[in-house]
Amino acid sequence: MSIGVEIAQLMFNPANSCPPKAPTQTLAQRQLQLHYPPPLTICCIHLHDTDKIRVINAPLSLVVPLRHTIASSWNQPIQQEIHKTYCGTHEFKLGGKPWDPSPKTGPANASTNLVLALARVMEQCGWSLILASNVSRLRKENDSLFFEWTGGLEAGPWLAWQRQQQAREKGADQTTPVGEVSEHRHNNESAKAQEAAGVESFTVEFSGYDIIRVTTEIPVAILTALRLAILRHWTQGIEHESDKKGVHEFRLTGFPFQTWGTETTIEISMVIIQALENMRLHGYKLYSESRHRDAVGGQARMQEKDRKKEKKEKLTIDSWVLRRIQ
Repeated sequence: MSIGVEIAQLMFNPANSCPPKAPTQTLAQRQLQLHYPPPLTICCIHLHDTDKIRVINAPLSLVVPLRHTIASSWNQPIQQEIHKTYCGTHEFKLGGKPWDPSPKTGPANASTNLVLALARVMEQCGWSLILASNVSRLRKENDSLFFEWTGGLEAGPWLAWQRQQQAREKGADQTTPVGEVSEHRHNNESAKAQEAAGVESFTVEFSGYDIIRVTTEIPVAILTALRLAILRHWTQGIEHESDKKGVHEFRLTGFPFQTWGTETTIEISMVIIQALENMRLHGYKLYSESRHRDAVGGQARMQEKDRKKEKKEKLTIDSWVLRRIQ
């Protein structure tokens, strides 16, 4: 292999574009994960690149209604579909460039109408939109829409499969029967909510290329829940943690907010999904969100001179306020 080829591979196949590796967790952390089941009630629709729609952590029963919605709401046919077993991801590749509208690809309102149609059919299937977020700093990464299952169509085999996965993780001596999952989760929610009873709300902030911050006034149990959500799905792990000026900071290994490759973009979506579910177990729900992005696709563009002045670690990409459920 020539030196030129090796250089090209290093440039276009960064380390964090490799297939997922085993999470870097200690034995104690793996045992704590047993208290936080895999996400069952939150899924994501990710608007990727200029022409792709990724459905992450969702039941297969959603694929058909989403396919029909895309076909009836977009002016060009679906070019390709790919199903990935990793996190139950299904990808639609559309004709044209819905997330990069131009006079050649069509008006911007056509893309907006497509997103609205997707949200509408998800609502009809029992999934309510709870968050539209974009923590990526790549130009070709657009919004991720997060939905919570509130009823409607039965999750069916998908939910049963998720429960089986949860049972396998617990081990033969700690298996929770399928019929007891709901009660087990309810008991977990009640116990964890009592631990955090003194805190009404707190913030979570995504900054730079690799930092997640949370106010330190929250109980240690919530910090643990957030840490475990990161370690469970971001396979490169956490580089270090620190407390300063009333803020607890997680600095992740690699560049989670400037990801390369399919697996790593899915990983950061799963971190968000798991974090929201873990917070729900502690009695907290997303109340509001603030970000520096456009509403549908695209990113807020800064002038070059301002971009140079902005310090990477201080640029806030996204921030949440989570509030205790009354």
